Formats: sequence, structure tokens, C-alpha cells
Amino acid sequence: MSGGVKSFDMGRGRKRYAPDQQADSAKKAGPPVMQRSRAQIATSYAPGVLMTWEGGRGICKSVPIKRPFAERLPRNVSDTIFEGVREFAESWKERAKEGCPDAPDEFILDDAFYDLATKEVRVSQTDFELNQPNVVGYVPYPLLFQCGECGSVREYKSVSELATKKLPARCKDHESRWTQVDVVYAHWYGTIEPLSPYNYTFDDRTGTTRQIMHCTCGWQHFTLKNKAPVFSEWKYVCEGCGTPRDLKKAERNVLQKLKTDSSQPAGRTFEWIEIDMLPVSYRASSAFYPQRASFIELRETKVVELMRPTHKDDLLRRLAEIHSIPYQEPTDQEIEAILGKADRADDWDEYTALRRMFQKRPEGAPDRKDLGNAMRKLREGWFDEGLLARGRLESDAIAMAVDIRKDWARKFDPIRLTIEHAAFVEEHIQEGQTGPRKTAVDVVNPDITLFEKAGVAGELKRYQSDIQDLFGSTGISQMYLLRSLPICEYSFGYTRVSPTPVYQRESNNRKVAMPVRLVAFDTMRDGGRPIYVTQQRNEALYIKLDEQRVLRWLQRNGVEGLPSNGKDLARAYLEILPGFRPVPRSIQEQGTTGHVSRTCAVPVHAPSLVLPSAHPLAGGCIRPRSRWHRRVHLPGRSRIHDLSEGHDPGPRQHLRDVAQPRFGLPSAVDQSAHAALRIRQSL
Repeated sequence: MSGGVKSFDMGRGRKRYAPDQQADSAKKAGPPVMQRSRAQIATSYAPGVLMTWEGGRGICKSVPIKRPFAERLPRNVSDTIFEGVREFAESWKERAKEGCPDAPDEFILDDAFYDLATKEVRVSQTDFELNQPNVVGYVPYPLLFQCGECGSVREYKSVSELATKKLPARCKDHESRWTQVDVVYAHWYGTIEPLSPYNYTFDDRTGTTRQIMHCTCGWQHFTLKNKAPVFSEWKYVCEGCGTPRDLKKAERNVLQKLKTDSSQPAGRTFEWIEIDMLPVSYRASSAFYPQRASFIELRETKVVELMRPTHKDDLLRRLAEIHSIPYQEPTDQEIEAILGKADRADDWDEYTALRRMFQKRPEGAPDRKDLGNAMRKLREGWFDEGLLARGRLESDAIAMAVDIRKDWARKFDPIRLTIEHAAFVEEHIQEGQTGPRKTAVDVVNPDITLFEKAGVAGELKRYQSDIQDLFGSTGISQMYLLRSLPICEYSFGYTRVSPTPVYQRESNNRKVAMPVRLVAFDTMRDGGRPIYVTQQRNEALYIKLDEQRVLRWLQRNGVEGLPSNGKDLARAYLEILPGFRPVPRSIQEQGTTGHVSRTCAVPVHAPSLVLPSAHPLAGGCIRPRSRWHRRVHLPGRSRIHDLSEGHDPGPRQHLRDVAQPRFGLPSAVDQSAHAALRIRQSL
């Protein structure tokens, strides 16, 4: 029978099913599955979150499942991810210590981010696994059930215990109606527990914590009285003696640490509000805050490498190239002669041999990095011994700026942003225009896909005239549409109760600062903590302002230290950096939790507000088209009005004048919404 859905195996008498029926049968035999996007899995359904199963069939907690990438991510991408995680952890610790100076380090960072032995932030690539956000597992949680008739509760420690003991069919004198208790205990230490009546206590004899599983009368079962609209009025009542008790549960790790420390000589006394957990609905956002970040991918691995302290000379050399600054360093012939006179000719032979091998290795070769490090170590030895003089940049101010950049937050480090912007323009703008896919299109010179009359000379000329007039009135120098811009987003952990490092606990009409612990996702079954990485290609607009327009605006606002003698504005900005107070690493990173607080530091850097803060004075602002909402955003306009006189402006800045713009750019920026709309309609 052709086209039959099923057939019999006459030899064995076994029914055989079509492949699609076999798949359906296997699906029915497995656990239920929900379909969610990768972005949702990496954040809203990341490991540790409590979620409602579709159809309200129960509450579950997501758990990680290992899904590594089939091919290793490029090294510059993985290095950027881990560098970002490390700096985020360092910033988190600094900010927590500012608010809670006496907090133990283990109350601030999970052990995946911190080495208790050295007391240093440590993010090792061997402890984490870059994971695809394709799937997460789930387990029923919390395993605390309440009878809907009488309020009696039963708690189970595991799913296997629930499967073995099962919930009783009858509760007292009636048929039971069990449902999960949808409120849990949460603590800023990063833990959640069921809303059970069984609290923890500290045993002074053994120095450990243990859970009390019964009432003082010896009875183990309790009834939850939760009809009141506020948690403070909820009570547990012992079913044996009728004694009521408030909702209260200690965080066992915090209890263990604070009790142990307080028993030491000169130990710190503590308050129980530091230990007690908070009852929260499992649906509340305070139960889980994913921590995440994103960046634009670059092929150039040197961007990450140049930021390391051991690559200072290479960084200065690259800055010299970008800004056309003379850089004096000894030639190969001079080095060879100096080493020869010092009877170190073998060192030069070794160095040149390493350099030849390094140059022959393709980008990304396994041993290329080791060869580069060996060359650098050998050369650094000559400098340290005084045999050679280091290269000198013909700008002492920029050299000083490179020295102090270690105190800057990575996101606002102008040296880093200068290097990143140069690499971005080279790879995504210049190569994008000349490459076969034409991923970068100049808005003034559109292709046929953006402007259907691009091939008609008269129409194109009229279009270009309109756009150039528009750019002239808005202070825009260049605008490019970027196709397939590679964006990498990653999530690496979470917090509870608060998205920021300090939580203000209210008690008796006062607020007490509590350290919020940054927690990595749970360890996977095969080892390693997951970091969920999402790579996507978006459309974006790149905008560069008219430098001369900006210079005139700065001059009219009384800003000193502006460039002269043919220097560009970007170089001048870097040269006045030593006079500014740096944006500290402890500043809140944007885009990780939705809460941004920058008022303490950002306003002191007026040039980075006037020009694109994404890449200060170096060039442009990149905005995904999907987020434009029918307007052009020129960075600086909204932040200029945030400047206040209370901040230290530095020696070369007049904040009072800059805070009250009088000329040019701000008024022109108001036309940006109309400009964007007209441009997009033209396209």
C-alpha cells in the first residue's frame, strides 16, 4: 500500500508508525515544552528566575543546560565579554563598599567573581562557558503547597521526595485542594526559599546553622493565614498548639557568617534586619534582576590587547597613527647596534626570529599570541635594563592621559573609545562601503535599494541638495546607514531584591544600607557557569557632527583649551584629559538593569556631552534604527541641561556657560526630529 500511514510487520506482528507519528509519540512521552525567543531565554527566563508555566499549570524555576557554540567564538569577542564581566564585578564591589564599608566581600560577589584567598576580583574563563541561549531546563519550585480549604501547608525538599510521599488526598476532615504557595522569601544575598514556617537558627556549640522543623510543642504541621492584603499581617499557626508566628526566615549563609564573626574578639555586632529574608511574590521583578551588557563586534583583536597595561607602547603608537602625531622610537638598526655593543647580539637574533614567525602566523593562530608576548617580554627587558630608551609620543599630555586611564570607567574611557572608534570606522564604514555586500551606505550617496531614483541623475542631484541643506542646518557632517552591524549581547548573572549594589532596607522609620550580592548563574551539570551570548546583525545609523560647527559653539560658550595650530578637536580633547576628574569605574553602567545614575560624574566632561558620547570627539553616534522612534538623537543635547554648578569643572572648563548654550548647535538640534523624518521618507 503506497502512501499508507501505518503498516504491520508480518514477521513479528508489530505495528509500525510513520515518522511524523513517531515524533509526536516521543514528544508526548517527554516533558512539556514552551517556545521562547533567545533574547527571552538569556534574560527573562535565565537560570534562577521563577516563572509561571503556560496556562497557569504551576510555578517553576529555570535551570541551565549546556549548549556550547559549535565553533569557538572569535577571541576578540570572548575576550571582550570576559573583560566586561570582570570590570562589571570590580565596579559592583566598589559601589557596594561605598554604601556598606563593613560588608564582607562574600556578601557582595559570588565566588565565581571573587577569590577569597587573594581578596581580589577574579573572572576566569575556565570557570565559565559561553552558552547559546537556545534552551533552559526547569524544575517545579517552590515545593510548598497549601490546602485551599483549610490553609494547611506541606513542604518537600525535592521533586523525588514529592513523587515518593505525594500530597495527601484528604486534609483533616475534607478532601484536600493543594496549590503552590506563590510567595517566596528573597534576600539580597541572592537566594530565594519557599515561604515555609521552618526557620534557621545558629548552633553555638557546633558553630553551624540548622533548620527548625517543628513547633516548640513538637508538632510539625502549620496552617498559613494569608487572607490579609499585606504580608506583615500573614501568620503561621501551629496545628498542634495553636501558637501563631510571624513570617520570618533567616538567610542561612548570612546568619552563619555574621554569627561567627560576632563571636570573634572585637567582632562586629549586627542587626537581624541584615539576616531576615523578605516575602515577595514570585512574579515580582525584585525576585530576579538579570545582569547583562552588549557591544559592537570588531574583528580586530588588537583593540582588546592594546588596553592591557603591558601594551602601553603599542597603544601610544596607535594613538600617534590615529591623530598623526609624530612618534619617535629607535630604529631596528639602532637597536641592533646598541645590543651589539652590550654583547647582547643573541637577544636581537632571538627577537627577529620571533618576529618573523609572528608575522607569518595568520590572525587567530593558536601560538600567535604567545609569540607576540615573547617578543614584548624580550623588548621590555631591554627597556627595564636601561639599554634602550622607550619610544616618545610628541604629546606629553596624551602620554599622561594614557597613564591615568586606569582610573576611568571602561564605558567612558576616552582613550579606549578613541581606539574602538578608529577600528569601527575602518571595519564597518570604510570596508563596508568598498566590500561586496555594501554594508555601509552614505545617506548623501544612496544606492538603489534606499532611493529608488538613485539612477536618475536629476532626481539624485535634487535629493542630494535637500539632504546637504538639511545636514547644514542640523550640524551633521556625515550619516551612514549600516546594514548587518554585528551586535553581541551577553548575560552573566543576576541579583535579587535590588538591581544595584546597595539596597536600602526600611526598618522602624529608618533606612539601612544592605550589600546586594552579584551572583553567577548556577553551575551546569557538565561543569562551568553559563554566560548566555546572543549575536545578531542590526541596521543602524552612524552620525558624525560638523567639527567646525562644534568648535564655534564651544568658543561662544567660553570653553578654554580649544585646538589651535591645525590640531583636530579629538586630539585636543585627549590632551586636556589630565585636567579632568575621571568618570570612576563605580558609575552605574547603562543598559544592564534599566536604572541609570550618572549625575555624580558625567557632567564634569562637557566636551563628551557636546559631541557624541559614544566616541567623544572622534566621530559618530551609532543608533539602531529600530530604536529611533522617528527622531535623530544627537548625544549631548539632553545631557547639557543636566549640568550643575555643584560639580568640579576642572581647570579648563566653564560649566556655568556651557550649561546655558547660546549659539548654534542646541537650537539646530531641535530640528533633528524633522530631519530624521524627512530623510527616512526620502529613503
